[in-house]
Amino acid sequence: MEQVEQFGHGGDLLSASELYGISPGDWIDFSSNIYPYGSPPVVKQIIREAVEEAGMPVFSSYPDPASRKLKRAIGEFHGVSPEMALPGNGAAELIDLIIQALRPARVGVISPAFAEYSECAEKRGIPVDHLVTAWEQDFEPETGEMVSLIKQVDLLFIGYPNNPTGHMLSSGRMEELLKLAHLFKTTLVVDEAFIDFVENGEARSLIPFTRNFPNLIVIRSMTKFFSLPGLRLGYLIAQEAMVSHIKKLQIPWSVNGLAQKIGCAVLQEDIYQEHARQVEDWIHQERDLMIGKIGKLRGFCVFPGLANYLLVRIVQPNAVHTVNELQSRLAEKGLLIRNCSNYKGLDSACFRAAIKKPGQNRLLLSALAELAAVKGEE
Repeated sequence: MEQVEQFGHGGDLLSASELYGISPGDWIDFSSNIYPYGSPPVVKQIIREAVEEAGMPVFSSYPDPASRKLKRAIGEFHGVSPEMALPGNGAAELIDLIIQALRPARVGVISPAFAEYSECAEKRGIPVDHLVTAWEQDFEPETGEMVSLIKQVDLLFIGYPNNPTGHMLSSGRMEELLKLAHLFKTTLVVDEAFIDFVENGEARSLIPFTRNFPNLIVIRSMTKFFSLPGLRLGYLIAQEAMVSHIKKLQIPWSVNGLAQKIGCAVLQEDIYQEHARQVEDWIHQERDLMIGKIGKLRGFCVFPGLANYLLVRIVQPNAVHTVNELQSRLAEKGLLIRNCSNYKGLDSACFRAAIKKPGQNRLLLSALAELAAVKGEE
């Protein structure tokens, strides 16, 4: 059976619509991990001004090929030199650029993980070694396994937090991993695309370590937290020599003019902090509620992830046996989940559900409850 995730990712409403015969605008999309209340108000303001300005220069003129204002905004926000920042057309472009520029002989991935890490390597004929973590061990890799992997690869990817599990290594273990990578001259790429959704996430970021570790690259996304996936905007932070090396392979005007303006605006301290406060109020309440409610369903097991999505596994007894079945049943109600069977280390019983608005979350909970008896008191 054809899958909604035929292109390897969630959020593909057109494929879902073609498969199930539902209009793209009629889905509640739990497959896409985007903040559900939209972007900061300044985004609409910038778009309106861009359209109304005489001659619409943001569209009729070429954007700055070096994204200089955006690099300064990133540098100021994180307290690093602007030359340590490289904006890109989303995190996916930056992952591809890293592999192109560094040309590793072998790539390592701590899995399950975002598919682009391995796919970008494999399409260039680069072997990929996976350290597959297990649900039964809370997706926590053993130190010995990490040492073995680091020794045999030139480039190692880790999600922090991981997608799709929402797991995060402790700060101590991340520092241990970084030191091991430095010892064995392995470049460590830390994907912090969802760290803004984690409590005290900025304090746990590895960006400050880039000053002292030339083999560390940190990737950040601006599309999930600020609800801008269609804009395609992200950046990486590393030492200047590394950034300069990667930048040489980036195509001109990779970041469009509108994206550059919006990126600068949302990284202003007051705008970011107000948005972060709203996100924090929402995520704490809804994530805990979803974990608790799904945990009461006899037919499902939920992993208590730290980000804005949850990994869930179908267990028996249950009215459905596979995620394909579950996806079809939920599609009848206009609810779209992310089938996780194409993640290394996960199987046809696993799915991911983004945390949405309260009413939307309750629709999903109600639909799941219809498929499994509830244990204990509601």
